[in-house]
Amino acid sequence: MYLQELTTRFVRYNLWANERLTAWLLTIDPGVLYEETGSSFGTIDRTLQHILAAQNYWYDVIVKEQINEFKLPAEGNAVDHVIANLVVSSRQLASSLSALNEQQLTERIRVSDSTQRRYEYILHVVNHSSYHRGQVVAMCRALGITGEIPVTDYDAYLWWIEHDVV
Repeated sequence: MYLQELTTRFVRYNLWANERLTAWLLTIDPGVLYEETGSSFGTIDRTLQHILAAQNYWYDVIVKEQINEFKLPAEGNAVDHVIANLVVSSRQLASSLSALNEQQLTERIRVSDSTQRRYEYILHVVNHSSYHRGQVVAMCRALGITGEIPVTDYDAYLWWIEHDVV
């Protein structure tokens, strides 16, 4: 039962972190989200699109055991739409993946040339989103945003749930 608790906590953390970061991004000048930074995906907007695409891809793999082509959407000047979809995707992940039992979590599933237990892919998708949220924060700082950037570390989430803030 510990594995189910761990993965549930991780997908709920992912939702919490994405909600915090995106809510804050909606408060800053939207033009900044389209500025080139030289980072992996160039702009904050495209990085958010990548997080969304990856979450959708892995949802299909983990829940439906369906491997679809990984497509990075190319929505221009639609960051509000991307942010809304990212939050919806994060809620869907939290809801669906929290419902998996221990047997489902330890079941091996094949993705391309790799076969891993389902929980390994769940940990991957949360880790992947965390990595790119860090990039978003770095891009914001590089673009001169000095305001109160929200903390989205897992440890901060643990504090919030411990203190019933969430």
